[in-house]
Amino acid sequence: LQWAHTIPPPTRTVRVPLWISSSINLPLSISLSSTMVLRSILGFCVIVQAVAAVAAAPKPHLIMMLTDDLGYNSPGYRNSDLHTPALDALAKDGIILEEFYVYKYCAPTRGAFHTGRFPFHLDAVQKNLIPWSMPAGIDLRYKFLPRILKDAGYTTHHIGKWHQGFFREEYTPLGRGYDTTYGFLVGGENHYSQDASWSVSCKQTSYDLSRNGKACIGENGTASGTSGDDERYNGFRFTTSAVEIISNWTAGDPPMFMYYAVHNTHSPVQAPVRIQALYANIDWQLQRVFNAMISTVDESAKNVTDALKSQGMWDNTLFIWCTDNGSPITVAGSNAPLKGGKGANWEGGTRVPAFVSGGFLPASQRGKSLSLGMIHIIDWYRTFGNLAGANVTADATSAPAVLESLDVWPWLSGVTATSPRTEIVYDHRMESTDPSYNTSHLPGNASGALRVGKWKLVVGATNQASWYGHFSPNKSACGHVGAEGGACPSEAYTACTDAPCLFDMETDKTEHFDVAASEPDTLTALLSRWSEISAEYHPPPNPELEEAAYCANIEKNMGFVAPWQ
Repeated sequence: LQWAHTIPPPTRTVRVPLWISSSINLPLSISLSSTMVLRSILGFCVIVQAVAAVAAAPKPHLIMMLTDDLGYNSPGYRNSDLHTPALDALAKDGIILEEFYVYKYCAPTRGAFHTGRFPFHLDAVQKNLIPWSMPAGIDLRYKFLPRILKDAGYTTHHIGKWHQGFFREEYTPLGRGYDTTYGFLVGGENHYSQDASWSVSCKQTSYDLSRNGKACIGENGTASGTSGDDERYNGFRFTTSAVEIISNWTAGDPPMFMYYAVHNTHSPVQAPVRIQALYANIDWQLQRVFNAMISTVDESAKNVTDALKSQGMWDNTLFIWCTDNGSPITVAGSNAPLKGGKGANWEGGTRVPAFVSGGFLPASQRGKSLSLGMIHIIDWYRTFGNLAGANVTADATSAPAVLESLDVWPWLSGVTATSPRTEIVYDHRMESTDPSYNTSHLPGNASGALRVGKWKLVVGATNQASWYGHFSPNKSACGHVGAEGGACPSEAYTACTDAPCLFDMETDKTEHFDVAASEPDTLTALLSRWSEISAEYHPPPNPELEEAAYCANIEKNMGFVAPWQ
């Protein structure tokens, strides 16, 4: 936290941090005459003492556990059919975030977390950095979160999935500010063998597993779900790495930032036989295995948080758990009661489970569910940065888009009653194939969504315009689908095709009732805001693929994925 003042006689201006001014009902900037300063000296000293106390407190350990493709109704604290005792206990002892938002699929959400910008500003949005032979990544002009935390004295660790670009070294975790990294660079792979061939057809199988920039040749697994190969299952190998890093920390070491990007529950649908036994009563293989993937996440959360407690770190830890998007509607996940799922701008694709826990959280806030306001994954950038004393505007002169992250710590810590966030841009014309999308505004050839206060605007034809049930798919509708999932049910249901839709998210979070016709003034206001956003930075179209170079590098690197330029 920074405190600064200027003294242009005869008036003295004192600027105090937002959370302090809010706690004592003062404006952000207070102009006082010299006499008033003398009369107010006691209150002024209280402010200085509060700032000094915060500055003197040890910086918290910041642990971000990002789960993959897990829907709103998937943790046990919302869905009693799922076995997640560790997540349930952490949520109960922390704060459940009822209106937590992300992008509708993987890479843009991760880029938003790392940059503090809405996903439509990021190169990953158009095609999700797929296939892997695309020479693209999150713009280097953005300074990633681990970089500013490292500059503030933190050790920084990445574990698990990356999916932020890797065609050159500077786009990899080490290039973006992590001290250590262990995981995979692409967006998805076989959980046992680390086979990442599905996106690009090279002559040989490509594997993706690396540690600190070096391929882990010979360490990848070969089995696919047998009980004897659990140690090579991504969920276990990555958790083991996280526990080892925590166990090597000792008192007096710098504070830690860990970004553990769990691969579960992303396809392929695979889970250890041991954990599948928790759902022995379910005879449909797809449902049984996917549920076990969720319980594997729970076991990982338990092992990581137990390690933090054993190492004496928990009392000074802020632990965040959330997911990167809603569940696909074809793998037996659950976004209920929300509309749609992964890949759609409906709430089921973008509103996900999340909670904050850890000993750093004030005791008075634990056990709460916060619903008075929204929070987007971009908000962790400024929140973490301010808690760390980092320069959150370090890339202000170089980045193509302004920092949009907001500090939500005053809200989480109980100083303020509501979230500072009043607007969310779900997406803004970034999936359009029209080359004019950077300058055109509305309507027809592009889609997106915007929320301002309680109102949500949906523009353009939007798929998955349905509600898919407690689990999707279910056996009665799609029982023919095997363990790997399939194309059932259909994603083809569309809405808002002929005109924009408007929803009241206070009274209709499931998006059943389009009120555009009955709220013309509100619709006009949101469309005006939508048009204004057109002037903001939108990245150019993705570059041409470099499949030959990508595949040649796989062969050169003994079958393992690596930067090729």
